[in-house]
Amino acid sequence: MALLTLDSQTCVGFLSIQCCADSKFIDPDNNISWIPDDKWFSDNRQCQGIITPLQNGTTYKHARFFGTKYGTKWCYDLPTRKGQIYLIRGTFPLEDINVSPTGTFFDVLVGVTPIGRVNSSEETEVEGVVRATNDYINFCLLPKQGNPYVSKIELRPLDSDYGEVSGVVKLVHRVDVGNTGEEIRFPQDPYDRIWKPDSDLNQNGTSTSLENRNIIVPNSIKTRPPLRVLQTARTHSDRLEFWHEFHSEYNNYILNLYFFELDDMVQTGQRVFDIYINDVKTQQIDIMSAGSNYKAISINFEANDLFNLTIRKTTNGSELGPICNAYEIFQVQQLLQATDQQDVDAILVIKNELLVANRDNEVLESWTGDPCLPQSWTGVTCNQSNGKTVITEL
Repeated sequence: MALLTLDSQTCVGFLSIQCCADSKFIDPDNNISWIPDDKWFSDNRQCQGIITPLQNGTTYKHARFFGTKYGTKWCYDLPTRKGQIYLIRGTFPLEDINVSPTGTFFDVLVGVTPIGRVNSSEETEVEGVVRATNDYINFCLLPKQGNPYVSKIELRPLDSDYGEVSGVVKLVHRVDVGNTGEEIRFPQDPYDRIWKPDSDLNQNGTSTSLENRNIIVPNSIKTRPPLRVLQTARTHSDRLEFWHEFHSEYNNYILNLYFFELDDMVQTGQRVFDIYINDVKTQQIDIMSAGSNYKAISINFEANDLFNLTIRKTTNGSELGPICNAYEIFQVQQLLQATDQQDVDAILVIKNELLVANRDNEVLESWTGDPCLPQSWTGVTCNQSNGKTVITEL
């Protein structure tokens, strides 16, 4: 065994966009480089300040608003490597200006697949994980009511062993169990995932929060969460319970569970527990089986409005109660079929040629993302042909 430490990390392959920024800059807290979004949208009349109230005053953020009469959706084409798995995340601050009387809301899309809805009454992040099928990924805002807006867009390449991602999975929760302090992300997490503390999420109030800063794992084991996340956990003499409410029309989910034995005196068979999802037993875990003190499992499940994760001590001789270090919940959504790629390539050539002599043309500037789906560009007509969406008229 070897002591693993958190070495300084580099953010190779990161793309970080700060909408409406004046120039490039480096975040002094984590050394991440940010670029403005003027490569995609150059009209700074779309930029507005957002005032976010805090306990000790206010903070000011910038966001880009989209609202011309020609745009059916607004997209950032982000460069990718085909076959690579990416985390893609948008940040949408609490919007307190230019709100329509009945509120603003809009959908967030990866390509043509919706992964979330933003409501102006709350500050939110929308994050998905997707495998690139091309040399770019479109990150889009689809207006529903009022003008959509975005503050930050982040693209992060993930390790190839992150899991089987055939479509798009939307992050629902990523929880650092036992952490009652600050959220953890880059540089502690080299992929810049955001691990939230488990405050108010553990419904078994008598559980104990554990911490161990001297984690030792076998050299052959590669842990998926960062070590700083695994250094905390919760345990209980009988059971742990975590509840979440789901509000979605989709009901297919993936649960990633992470267990790390923080007590180096525990032996095989001493900490064995059963995992229940909505009162249905799914698996039994002996945390020290196969000579490893680390376990990571993925469970596919279906749920509607409520999710109850219960981790319960077995009744057949386990001496110790359950332990849990972290978990992630993803909502599974099928990657919707985009417009025929040949037609997409052809219309982009036409757009770029027309822009040469029509640089400020509002219609051409609104041509972003997929030309047909979910709504076609202004001036473009699309239809179905042999099971594909194609462009039929300009």
